Amino acid sequence: MTYEEIKLSFLKGGIRSYKVFQGHKLYSHTVTSENNQRLISKRVYLTKKRHYVYYERTDVNWNYWDKGKEDSSFDPNQVEENNVFEIADDLKTFAKYLGKDIVEKLADKVQHGEIVEYLDI
Repeated sequence: MTYEEIKLSFLKGGIRSYKVFQGHKLYSHTVTSENNQRLISKRVYLTKKRHYVYYERTDVNWNYWDKGKEDSSFDPNQVEENNVFEIADDLKTFAKYLGKDIVEKLADKVQHGEIVEYLDI
């Protein structure tokens, strides 16, 4: 498995910072909040040292206005970027964020070496 530089962005008090490590992305999924004003990105990485990283980021959904909506009560400046960053030795730790089913499927793929398939084509 090849590892690449992973650079995760954080914003706190208007100051941007980054966490950088060698890893491989195992899972990525983005959902909208219930009111469609936010996007929540969830990612799981496997590090070169065989640890797992969970990263979640909440951003403004800039497509909120695309469907002819005029919601003057929505102020994008009120949507704070929220980050979750957690390191674990076991994927089961992330069930609280992803649900048990997804974690079990991910763990199964990792265990059986099904994350990367090398093709001679």
